[in-house]
Amino acid sequence: MKKKPRRQVPKDTVPRHCSTSSHPPPRGTHSNITPAQLYFLRFTRGRFIVDEAENLRRRQIRFDMNKLAHVASESVDAARCAHIRKYADGMFNKAFLMTMDDGQEVVAKVPNPNAGIPHFTTASEVATINFARKVLDTPAPQVYAWNSHAKSHAVGAEFIVIEKVKGVPLSKVWEGMTMPQRFQVLLAMIQLHKRWLAGSFSHYGSLHYSQDVQSPPGGHYVKDGEVVKDSEFTIGPSTGRDWVDGGRSALAIDRGPWTSLVQYLQAVSTRETKAIRSLQEKKLDALSSYLQILDTLIPKDLAITNPYLWHNDLHGDNLYVDPEDYGKVTGIIDWQSCHVSPLFNHNTDPAFIDWDDLKPESLSLVPRPKFSELSPEEKVTAERHYTYYNTFLGWRNLMRVHNPNLYSVIEFRKTSAYGLIFLAHRIFEYGENHFDHF
Repeated sequence: MKKKPRRQVPKDTVPRHCSTSSHPPPRGTHSNITPAQLYFLRFTRGRFIVDEAENLRRRQIRFDMNKLAHVASESVDAARCAHIRKYADGMFNKAFLMTMDDGQEVVAKVPNPNAGIPHFTTASEVATINFARKVLDTPAPQVYAWNSHAKSHAVGAEFIVIEKVKGVPLSKVWEGMTMPQRFQVLLAMIQLHKRWLAGSFSHYGSLHYSQDVQSPPGGHYVKDGEVVKDSEFTIGPSTGRDWVDGGRSALAIDRGPWTSLVQYLQAVSTRETKAIRSLQEKKLDALSSYLQILDTLIPKDLAITNPYLWHNDLHGDNLYVDPEDYGKVTGIIDWQSCHVSPLFNHNTDPAFIDWDDLKPESLSLVPRPKFSELSPEEKVTAERHYTYYNTFLGWRNLMRVHNPNLYSVIEFRKTSAYGLIFLAHRIFEYGENHFDHF
């Protein structure tokens, strides 16, 4: 079938319902770009209280929106892109909803300069999405087109074009759900975690395509107890946020992959040592102490030390559900920086049920409040507390029964050993006093 001729988006096209930015553009940048075009390229979500100029610079990316729209239309065999709407800026990416002339909708995502290491971050994200879809039976979005080499493409930036997932963001419906409806969502999450727990890896690092990085000797994954040597995917350098934030992306360090947990944790120590070399001697002494006791900190339970792929940012805007059936997860988005690391490093509780109060020691559900004794304002507070508390407790109970290995992570996190491992991961930001007595 002959394809229809394609036209690019007019250069000054800006959605009518999008407001302009609240802060002036950085001086001396993008002087030949119209305000309409600049809206797409800049961070327009809000202001920064500290070091605003630098924070804006790290979240501003120049690229050709017309070329990106053309790539998006070609990826779904449409004649042209008819409309573009910019989503609210994330801290690491820009995302655009592109509507084609035939009504198809896709999402185009462009990483900011602060998103991670060029090429590897985007390439790993695409490989991770497709591995999650193909191997872990997870409703990640389909990738239509992507590029991880900014200088070699007409768009002038790295990008990913993906399907607009079906359903509604959980954040839009969670507050209005009944307890039974919430438990349907929790059961769906339990099943997703079970699928992720069914696939472990031979190495620690991040997922990549074999064509992008050299596969480590003996690299494989284990799916449902069976060893799989996949020629399409492999484990390569880590693209996790811990390895790029705070200037870590510029460090000359070992980024993996690693064959053992000891190697991985030693690399963490080396990373933090280089990150703080110009700072207090105490932090370096603390990391030296950490290395001396490292073997004693590692748990013996292989179920929580084996390498797993995980989505650690399951808040309500990244999780989509069927509005007619809340127990059906229709899509999970934002796989950037997802990595393969020890199970005890991953988030056991999805962010949408996170309880701001102290975590309860008991798993017993709390009784319903006696509303007859409360004022109207107190009733609202008590009902909210009751709902959130029992949702969280219900989740933990489901995890303990259906995913006991994941629940073991919670128990390990109560130990001082985990506390020291956690501090060593981010000692640049956190204090070193916990290591003083070693």
